[in-house]
Amino acid sequence: MKRRFLSLLAVLSLFLLLAACGEEEETAESSATPVEVQVVQRGSISAQTQVSGQVTPGSQETVFVAQSLRCEEVYVSLGDTVAAGQVLCKLDAASAWATYDMAVMGYEMAVDAYNSQSNSMGAEVEELQAAFDEALSQYEIGECTQAALDAIGSLLETAMASMSSSMGQLEISVKNAETSMLQMESAMMNIDRNGYVTAPMSGNIISLNMANNVYVSPTAPLATIESASDKKIYTSVSESLIPKLAEGDTVNVHISSLGRSFPATISAMDKASNYQTRLFGVTIQVPEAETAGLFSGMFADVIFYTDSQDNVILVPTEAIQTGTNGQYVYTIDDQNLAHMVPVQTGLVGDGITEITSGLAGGERLVTVGQFYLTEGAEVRVVSAEV
Repeated sequence: MKRRFLSLLAVLSLFLLLAACGEEEETAESSATPVEVQVVQRGSISAQTQVSGQVTPGSQETVFVAQSLRCEEVYVSLGDTVAAGQVLCKLDAASAWATYDMAVMGYEMAVDAYNSQSNSMGAEVEELQAAFDEALSQYEIGECTQAALDAIGSLLETAMASMSSSMGQLEISVKNAETSMLQMESAMMNIDRNGYVTAPMSGNIISLNMANNVYVSPTAPLATIESASDKKIYTSVSESLIPKLAEGDTVNVHISSLGRSFPATISAMDKASNYQTRLFGVTIQVPEAETAGLFSGMFADVIFYTDSQDNVILVPTEAIQTGTNGQYVYTIDDQNLAHMVPVQTGLVGDGITEITSGLAGGERLVTVGQFYLTEGAEVRVVSAEV
């Protein structure tokens, strides 16, 4: 009985000893700070600057009618997409075209009168000039008297003066008739003989000022059309950024209202700053494949890439901490001990930062959990190292 009691006591003691060892191992493991790490590598980086911009039409045209005419019928609505040459409306323009035709006729009659009078009076002056030249030749050889020569010269001067006066008046008549015709021609611009007004370009109708049986106004455009496939983004940048940009540079555009991002190209840059804002305008051409759903006035975030560097040490920006002595990161050694490494940084990109000193590449860098570490702290890696 006693022997059996001693055996049970020995088994119980061994169990308690093993349990104590397990607790010590668990306690030791739980005291290590869990972290995620990645291997420091080299790569390329570009500095990024984000500014706000706005979508604008690449091309836009307004349709005007220079006189007040009754609109018989409207064939389009605000927001419609139209093709170049598509009929927008029909105006009651019969009387206006009749007035234009009369203006053209008046101009043609004035031109005919001018040409007829010029030919007639010109012929008379030429005859008198020939007679005067003949009389002068005879006078020089003594076969014509001074009185006869003066008489022919007087007739020539009178004819020339009369021609000049008459042609001057006729020229004024021609100019007046031409002005009237051109005014009517301008007034009938965009209206064909049947009263139809057509779209000058393909695109979206963004304003419409006409209705059935309502007179259109010459002071307001009948319609404004902007291109549907040609869109630009206009933004402004500071004088420190403008020297780092060039036409043809690639930028990244994000349209928050559409939840869409795409690359685009700088198409133009202002050569002088805005007088009030002191900022320089930059125009960005949107690729045609990305214009679907874009409307003028939408806001856009534009990211410019500058100061590119290749084959440099790169780390996640979030891995860098700042203390009283500057910036630093944590790396871990083969014994999973953390070490504080002072670093100096260069370019800052999209979530990554260039390290100019402090790291050489290949180090095991703490990217998550670094804020809970101190020099020499034991860590437990909970992520795969890449």
